Amino acid sequence: MTLVKSLILAILVIPLFLFSEAETYLRDNLKRAQPGDYIVTAQGKMFTILLIRDRTPSHLVIEEISIPTSAAPGNWRYWIEHDAPSHTAWVMYTLDLDNTQIHDYYSFTKNSYYDLAPAENILSTLLNLRLTKVPPDQLKKVGPVPIGQDLRRPWQPKMMVNGSVIKNVAFAAWRTQWPQDSSDLSGKEIEVYVPEENDKYPSYFPYWLQVSGMSGNAQVRIVDSGTNLRTNKTRPRQ
Repeated sequence: MTLVKSLILAILVIPLFLFSEAETYLRDNLKRAQPGDYIVTAQGKMFTILLIRDRTPSHLVIEEISIPTSAAPGNWRYWIEHDAPSHTAWVMYTLDLDNTQIHDYYSFTKNSYYDLAPAENILSTLLNLRLTKVPPDQLKKVGPVPIGQDLRRPWQPKMMVNGSVIKNVAFAAWRTQWPQDSSDLSGKEIEVYVPEENDKYPSYFPYWLQVSGMSGNAQVRIVDSGTNLRTNKTRPRQ
């Protein structure tokens, strides 16, 4: 698992709790995630599915399945429910909601448990980064460039739920900077778009993520999402 993949994973599965109108953290209100919630993300030439398998008051169990874009199925729910043919990786792990650490990391692809290297387990740092709201004048804009005052509308990502576009969903943009450390993310700016409403869909998932300054801009988008999805995978006892 690469550093960027770990970053994507962490952001996509962690709900946002707004402490104020100007800032937020990726560390609270994790219990809003429900078993069966899932998202499908696209980055480069890969799709990755994040599925909330189970939850307790103190833990989330998460499945992650990857497949090349060239082998993408037409129906994600059907594909996952039929054992995800042609997948290249399938793992399950436990996220401790008290200390935000990942453990019991099991690869069905390799049929083994293993520990994440420190460079791969960046979740703890990420959850405690302070995100600030992007000012209106710094938001990405769309439409023709006008003469004089820029009245173009702010860019918004597309909301996809169960294979269908959900129209008129308002998103808020948030920004943070990775601390100076020895990782590939050191000092990089991260921007995420999160739905403003939180009671109609799994809105604690950011539907767009961008890391600036990494081989250009590393972008991740959600191409589908949904609820009430199950698999029959089980991890062996350690």
